[in-house]
This record gives sequence, structure tokens and C-alpha cells, in this order.
Amino acid sequence: MPAPLILLHGWACSSAYWKPLVREIEQARRTALAVDLPGYGPDSAREPAAGDPARDGNGPGWTVENVAARLAEELAATGPAHWIGHSLGGSIAATVAARHPELAVSVTLVGMVPLPPSAATETRLRRLFGGPGPAGPEAAEEMVAAWFRGGPEPSGADRETFLDPFRLPAAVLRQSMLAGITGAAAEVPDLIAAPTLILTGSRDATRTPDVIAEFVSRHPRWRHVQIPGAGHMVHWEQPAACAAALLAHTAD
Repeated sequence: MPAPLILLHGWACSSAYWKPLVREIEQARRTALAVDLPGYGPDSAREPAAGDPARDGNGPGWTVENVAARLAEELAATGPAHWIGHSLGGSIAATVAARHPELAVSVTLVGMVPLPPSAATETRLRRLFGGPGPAGPEAAEEMVAAWFRGGPEPSGADRETFLDPFRLPAAVLRQSMLAGITGAAAEVPDLIAAPTLILTGSRDATRTPDVIAEFVSRHPRWRHVQIPGAGHMVHWEQPAACAAALLAHTAD
């Protein structure tokens, strides 16, 4: 049986936004497992408890390393898998592959390379979500507009898929945002032995095209596929094109 595809979502998102891509994957008779990161998911309307990685100021803290270690432990029974992460989830997927190579058949980084986001992206995040209290609905709307960056934005129930995670506890959003800004440790890319695909949209400004090109030039074994006309939510905007690239990359 082919190894499953484990999907890790990005900051201020949830596993629900993988649904268009999961449909494409399952139509190809592959198994996809979309995971909610700590503090996210259907039971996350509560404030995190002491010791939870999502809690601000208690326990080990919400960091890429801590969450990668937790997921590696929780999903070890799944066996070797294809780890696919979008944005913050990409930093976590890369870290799992680097620290636990026995669990990674391949890695796919969606909408990112394992480097800090652009200065403009970091400035926007800190301005909107860096304070101690919850951000207002205008902040969520600004982020959704930036993610789709001039392309068609979701409407109706689909739009709620992107707005709902912004209603999570402020501590979860703030700590996971800081984890996303910090990203994977500097040594992580060079420790990944599994075949690695970078999948980005041509309109995505989270990491600029020149930064991505320079990173790829330093990692010639990694493959980069750019999807024309898509923004940061490339897997939502162009699920068929993303699935084709993923299925080719993860063919056993």
C-alpha cells in the first residue's frame, strides 16, 4: 500500500482548507490525513490548558521544534509518510523530516521555503496580531486579502473556512504566528534526506520570487514547481494542478 500523505496547515488556518486538494488526492486512490496543529481544530475554542504547546507563558511553548516533536510522536504509528506542509506547516513538516528521517518518505513545502517570511509579511503580522489581546475582524479580512493577493477570494461558507480560525484564542494565534516568523532552524534544510518538492503560486509574496530562486539554487536536489496565477493559498486556488505535482512527487 502506498505511504499516506500527511497534510499540515499554516498559521491561522485549519485542516478544512485542504478539502479541495484532498478530493483530488482521494480520486487518485491515495490516502490523505489532514492534521490540525496544537490549539487549532474543532475543540480549540477554549483557552489552552497549562502544559499545552499552544499556551502563552506556560509549558514548553508553541514552537516549530516542539510541535514537530509532538506530531512525530503522535503520528509514528502511521509509519513512513509523505509530509506536506503549507506555510508554517511547511516549517513543521521540514523539521519532522530533518529530526525523524525514518518517518519521511518525501517532503512537500507549499507556499514557502524554510526561510523567514518577507519583511512586508512579518510587518503586517506583527502590526495586526502582535498585541496581547484579540485582533478585530478587520485584521482577518486584511490577511485573507493578502493571501489571495489580487485573485478571486472565497465567498460564503468557503470564506468562513478562512475567517473562522482567526476566532481562536489570542494566545494560540500569537504564539503560532511567532513560530511561523521564526520558522525552521537554520540547519533543517541540510538535514533533510528525503526527496523534497517546493510548490508555490506565482502571485505569492510571502517569500519573494528572488528569495525562492536563490534558495532553490543552493539546494539543487530539491524541485520547484510554480503554479501560474495562484497566490499563497495555491492548494485551494489550483487544487488539480497541485495534486498533479504532488502525486508525481509522491509516486511509490
